[in-house]
Amino acid sequence: MPSYLRSRVSAYALVLPMAFLSGCGEDSPGRTVEANGVITFVAPEADGGRDAEIVGELVVGKGQCLAVQTAENRRLVVVWPAGSDLKTGGGTTGVEVPGAGTVQVGSTFTASGGYATPPLGDDMPTIPETCASGAEQVAVIDKLHGQ
Repeated sequence: MPSYLRSRVSAYALVLPMAFLSGCGEDSPGRTVEANGVITFVAPEADGGRDAEIVGELVVGKGQCLAVQTAENRRLVVVWPAGSDLKTGGGTTGVEVPGAGTVQVGSTFTASGGYATPPLGDDMPTIPETCASGAEQVAVIDKLHGQ
């Protein structure tokens, strides 16, 4: 191969893999999902998890945001695990959680996770004041156990 082609091939060999790799391995940020006037929040991919138990009924809370109503009569906005999706239609509203099924509004569920006060931090969804003020805790679910 002529030397003038060899330098071009080498340059492309270094640039092309870097262009393809730049999008690989990046975590997607948390997101806000809205459908039919109901709002919920989904966390980004995360390693590890918290071990607080979250038990309660899925309800539509303040600001039309999905929340968990606990036995202690606390209503906490929910941030679902990465990949979760809001499902509405046919008179029902629920959240489909990857590998765990769908939790419908009005049903009781058990999950592990933790509690946080907004703002939640890097890459997490922004919880608007209409759903939870800065003084109210949010339930961040890492794993759904049952419903």
